[in-house]
Amino acid sequence: MKPEFKVHPHVIDLIGRLHAADHEGYIVGGGVRDLLLNLEPKDYDIATSATPSQIKRIFRRQARVIGRRFRLVHVRYSSIVYEVSTFRREPTPEERVAREDDDGVVIWRDNQYGSREEDARRRDFTVNAIFYNPLGKGELIDCVGGLSDLEEGMVRTIGEPAVRLAEDPVRILRALKLVAEYDFSMEEDLRQEVSRQGEKISQASSSRLFEELLKIFAKPYSVKTLAVCRQFDFLVHFLPGLDRIWDEKSGLLLRRLAAARDRRKYQGGYWKSRRLALATIAFPAVLEELGIDDPADFNEVPFEEDKTIKRAIKDLFAPLPLPNALIANVKDLILLFPRFFDQEEKNINQVVRNPQYRWARELFSLCSEVLEWAPEVSEPWPPSDAGPPPRGRRGRDRRRSRRGGRRPRQKPDSEE
Repeated sequence: MKPEFKVHPHVIDLIGRLHAADHEGYIVGGGVRDLLLNLEPKDYDIATSATPSQIKRIFRRQARVIGRRFRLVHVRYSSIVYEVSTFRREPTPEERVAREDDDGVVIWRDNQYGSREEDARRRDFTVNAIFYNPLGKGELIDCVGGLSDLEEGMVRTIGEPAVRLAEDPVRILRALKLVAEYDFSMEEDLRQEVSRQGEKISQASSSRLFEELLKIFAKPYSVKTLAVCRQFDFLVHFLPGLDRIWDEKSGLLLRRLAAARDRRKYQGGYWKSRRLALATIAFPAVLEELGIDDPADFNEVPFEEDKTIKRAIKDLFAPLPLPNALIANVKDLILLFPRFFDQEEKNINQVVRNPQYRWARELFSLCSEVLEWAPEVSEPWPPSDAGPPPRGRRGRDRRRSRRGGRRPRQKPDSEE
């Protein structure tokens, strides 16, 4: 019997074109996991027997081959990009080692193509290794026991946990995200290895870890994910600055603000802004660094405190490499916060025209909610979407759209 899954038409077309060119093609990973849990997938990953060059020939200008360590293809449909990877097999011990200082465990090269079954066995967790063909009979293919683990709600590695986590320490974080987002349990051997190998996260690329952090904030489970990281003694290795203040007063405010943001994000249509996400987390740490005990007392900041605020933001997210421009945006957003306590008409007009208004207004709204400020504190301020459009090309496009010109170019994840 064909599973009754609602799959995006783009994905149906993409896989259909692979099949028409005599290649296998399947949805795999989190997309299948979410479909089986009756959730709408955030994205779809496609696995195929076609090599990157063959995929490029099929999709031509729609496709772009990327990556060195792990070559795959991005196939674009309008504003949506789908990740298409070739079936891979487990690298041999010799293929794992690419540098003199490697220990022969961490995978640095992973472009050895293989079969569908081999591809399944080199993936991280059983619940992420189920293949689904949405065409024809709609077959589900499970080579590693993922369906039973999914039914049981169990996070289990494919192969020995000690080896799988050592191959890629980022898998530790991904295991914890599965526990947090889906209320899964963790298989006991894996649980022990997560505790034992947590410090090895420092071996992972800091840029990869920053992207993983952004993925945490992109979903409405950020507080729960960070709490699970701390429960497994992993937060101290991933974000030591956040771990330090977790049980302090500033950490409590941080968790309450992030939880309020999660609730709003869960309702849908919420901001994708990176600066707002990071500012929501960093705000209590900034107050602590400035010696301010209550956000209501944050009504004036001397100019010379700019460097102090930047340092507090960097220290909280260290050792992750926040771009300087993003740090500056988070700092400017937070610095606008005190202006919301001045309800003079002249000040209100100036603040609303500030490029940071929309995000600063939302941070102020979150504070008002969790600290239960009187409604009149926020009433004079227009909704968060009332501020001016961002500067630059995207801002020009939006203004042109309002005047009846061409529509703005859409971007899946905001860089703002």
